[in-house]
Amino acid sequence: MRSHLLMSFSMLCVVAVAPLASKAQFQPIPKEELSMTADPAAPGAAAVYLYREETSDDPHAFRTVYARIKVLTEEGKAAAVVHIDFPKTFVFNAQGNNWGHMKGGLGNESTEGTIAPSNSAHWSMPSIARVGEDAPWDTDSYQGKVEIGALEGRVVHPDGTAVPLAGRPAELLKATKGQRGTETYFTMPSVEVGSVIEYRYQIRYDRYLAAPNWRLQEPYFIHKEHFIFKPSRQFVPTTQTGTGVASNALKDPHDNPLTDIELRPNLPAGKSVTRDALGNYIVDLSEVPALPAEPWAPPANTSSYGVDFFYTYTPDVKDYWQKQMSYWNRALNSYVEPTPALKNAVKEAVSGSDSAADKAKKLYALVQKIDNLDGSPDGAPLSGSEFIPRGKVETILLNKKGSSNEITYLYLALVRAAGIQAHPVRIASRSVRAFSAQYMDNIQLDTALVALNIDGKEILVDPGTKMAPFGMLHWAHAGAGGVRLDAGNKVETFITPLQRNTDNSTLHVGSLNLSPQGGVSGTLKIAFIGQHAIELRQLGMKSGPEAVKQELDKMIAAQVPASVQAKVDHVAYLDDPEKQLLAIINVSGSLAKSGDGHLAVPRLLFEAQEKNPFPPDKVRELPIDMRYPAQEQEQITYVLPPGFTLKQNAQDANLRWEENAAYQLRTKVAGDSVTPARVLARGFTLLDAKDYEQARDFYQKVVAADQQELVLTGPGSPSGL
Repeated sequence: MRSHLLMSFSMLCVVAVAPLASKAQFQPIPKEELSMTADPAAPGAAAVYLYREETSDDPHAFRTVYARIKVLTEEGKAAAVVHIDFPKTFVFNAQGNNWGHMKGGLGNESTEGTIAPSNSAHWSMPSIARVGEDAPWDTDSYQGKVEIGALEGRVVHPDGTAVPLAGRPAELLKATKGQRGTETYFTMPSVEVGSVIEYRYQIRYDRYLAAPNWRLQEPYFIHKEHFIFKPSRQFVPTTQTGTGVASNALKDPHDNPLTDIELRPNLPAGKSVTRDALGNYIVDLSEVPALPAEPWAPPANTSSYGVDFFYTYTPDVKDYWQKQMSYWNRALNSYVEPTPALKNAVKEAVSGSDSAADKAKKLYALVQKIDNLDGSPDGAPLSGSEFIPRGKVETILLNKKGSSNEITYLYLALVRAAGIQAHPVRIASRSVRAFSAQYMDNIQLDTALVALNIDGKEILVDPGTKMAPFGMLHWAHAGAGGVRLDAGNKVETFITPLQRNTDNSTLHVGSLNLSPQGGVSGTLKIAFIGQHAIELRQLGMKSGPEAVKQELDKMIAAQVPASVQAKVDHVAYLDDPEKQLLAIINVSGSLAKSGDGHLAVPRLLFEAQEKNPFPPDKVRELPIDMRYPAQEQEQITYVLPPGFTLKQNAQDANLRWEENAAYQLRTKVAGDSVTPARVLARGFTLLDAKDYEQARDFYQKVVAADQQELVLTGPGSPSGL
């Protein structure tokens, strides 16, 4: 029986072969496109797509991308850098012989990169010499290959001069480390304002099928685009038999016949995916607006136009996730079975007199010491949760290194070995995507968490996030959707709890001495709790304590008056996530404006350069995503020069925006000191676009209150002032 395996992988192989199979030549650029200096359809646009086209051809295992872009401003010259979007999910088609279609194959001019498989269950690549044979299920030896089989382009200047993209693909393509792993790109030559950029490239995944994920909206306005998906031959009407699928149906790793193509469209009103007589899926759009560039927006793929296709064994959503979670849970339970090494680790880490909570915390601290190989600041691991390695999880403990999810699996094994009831859950990191049960693809569930049952209470923990305190989730894992199995092993979708504002706090405290001339000196402390502390600690692990000090110095310089020098002396508890991260700040310089015996001092030191986080916007299009709720506190005492007093009591403020946010500002005068105290609590994480104006209005009032001055009068002040 032939194997047909679902897979996803991130290995890139650049192959130097002949140009595109069609040997298609670029057509002449219309004069009106060359002479265009602005686009009335997209006022102020830096660049626009004149035309986009993408063809995904699964029977022949390739995807071709074409684009023609007009550069309108200096900023638009950034379109010269073209990032290649590789297919994410594949179906292995051992029956085909598409390797024979390749010219040059893996010849002398090819280059191969070996990038660790990401978000994948993976297996051995079939030999070119053994076309059509089954590929064994081997999760350790597989290395996937995706080939850029052709690449061509040109840049046409307004006077008609054409500059070709010269060189072999292996020479033109560059790789760089991006936030989501390795990114591949090429750069078009000689791009100027007024140029038309035109390129075409082809991605080959021979002997594999790749139901596409169409991204139909870009940062630039699109005049016209045409997308076509040619599915596996078994879904073509002329080859269908019986119930609608061919007798040689594709199968997933668990031997389920893939009988359906499902799609998840998000299209403009009145538009839909159509099918032609050959069974191809088609989308044609025109005048597509650019992706909104709005502050505090959710991930672009949660609201942008697009269509996700996927091969599946059932159109029933609950049936799909029930089977997937059952397969995954069975494999995970085998992987995390207790072994002597795990039992010994538990015995050394905890004592019999420890409570269940103390055991859970000690074992959490143990796995936090494991070297995390794929942690990401956005909380989404580079290796997804669907990949369960072969062997046993004790390997992670013994080697002292592993991926984020492998560390989570290790923690699950340890707490179970300690007698604590625990089960895994899988979520989609909110920083990357919003989970959709209707999108029946495991790849969206990138993160595993552990749910502990201690004294009848469920506690979600995030051991795969380095430097996350026990019981605190990375913000991308809070309010995130996912799936889990209940006590009866029935699948259920769920959303992790959102955080509270007190979970993420920043506190500024201390005392500053003022001189009669307005000079300032003293020492302050800034304490970080929650997400900001996690980010700083992760930076410290990656780049060292000095990098943390530099980051904090940069942050503080953007907050205090320009005439004040506030520098970090040292940072305490950088390596202890269970404590507040504490920065000690030395302050000097000139703080007050002086004149006629008066001093004018900023009421709040760290809000001196504050701006409204919600700038004016004609029409807000996207929801507001603040990542996490937070609380800010500032209580800094000014010790006044001899003979100086506060001229008049400062105006206090109390603001409240329903249940979303609250603000309080008070000033206390005691002897020769004045202490302003501020609290800003933001309780919301996500808001609808319609709430943007209310958010802007509230924060505008906060900014106005924050930037008041305290006027001090001294011995030399004119009478009556």
